Amino acid sequence: MGAKFFLGGLRMEDLGEAQNLNGSLSVVELQNVVDRREAVKAKMREKNHVDKLYLKWSESSSADNSQTERDILDELRPHKNIKEVEITGYRGTTFPNWLADPLFLKLVKLSLSNCKDCYSLPALGQLPSLKYLDIRGMHGITEVTEEFYGSLSSKKPFNSLKKLNFVGMPEWKQWHVLGNGEFPTLENLSIRDCPEVSLETPIQLSSLKRFEVVGSSKVGVVFDDAQLFRSQLEGMKQIEELCIRDCNSVTSLPFSILPTTLKRIEIFRCGKLKLDPPVGEMSMFLERLSLEGCNCIDDISHLRARSLSVHNCHNLTRILIPTVTERLYIWNCKNVEI
Repeated sequence: MGAKFFLGGLRMEDLGEAQNLNGSLSVVELQNVVDRREAVKAKMREKNHVDKLYLKWSESSSADNSQTERDILDELRPHKNIKEVEITGYRGTTFPNWLADPLFLKLVKLSLSNCKDCYSLPALGQLPSLKYLDIRGMHGITEVTEEFYGSLSSKKPFNSLKKLNFVGMPEWKQWHVLGNGEFPTLENLSIRDCPEVSLETPIQLSSLKRFEVVGSSKVGVVFDDAQLFRSQLEGMKQIEELCIRDCNSVTSLPFSILPTTLKRIEIFRCGKLKLDPPVGEMSMFLERLSLEGCNCIDDISHLRARSLSVHNCHNLTRILIPTVTERLYIWNCKNVEI
């Protein structure tokens, strides 16, 4: 059972006097903290038995001085034993350096949410044990630069990262890729509601198993460019699941060059997508194929899947059920012929 401090009725001194806290600690309404001197009184670095820390500002509040906000967060640095950190509604424009300190040897999970005034991300690439990174609602981010990966060293950036989420970043346009083997252990990449970002440079993601693109049309364009898509796929040697949703710019998906490691494909609400039949016999066999709201798809007779689900594809006219198909779901496809 974790502890929760509301900085409306309670003071930072009260938090500082709570010396025997264990497990998770939530500190909310941080907009009520005036300055660095008040934040120091929390004595966060002395709380060596707190392993999960949640820091939250009211998202309806705004800051008068960004440097003061940074100083306050700087003094809320946890003990080096911390395992999880979640920061929501932070009002500064930059993050203090402690978020990227490689001395946090036990930090495995980090979430930065709705820090809408921040224009840059911390240098997180050198956190040695970080496995889960969630970045969402960062409206001030226009590019993810080389700084994100951390200082240059012999160690590959994000050496332990398994899952990376980017969600709700409407101004994000560029993702700078080092090309030096960053993300060597990444298995799950999700880009959701980031409509302006594009992947013009292939990312080497040799361990990636699941790639999700939702409401991010310019990322979806990579599927239309066969040469670029092939280059991207060459770096995804273990990909098993591909999810594309709400990407109305996607017009084609070249099944003939998809890696044979793929087991599951989901395509939802991609209204311009067409699936051209491959030249020659289709060798790919999927465990699951799900299509929904793709009104330009008219023929899926060349696709082979153990589980096939098709919903609201109104122009679908032809479907050939393979003998290997064990589960078939067709719903609201009024023109289909079986």
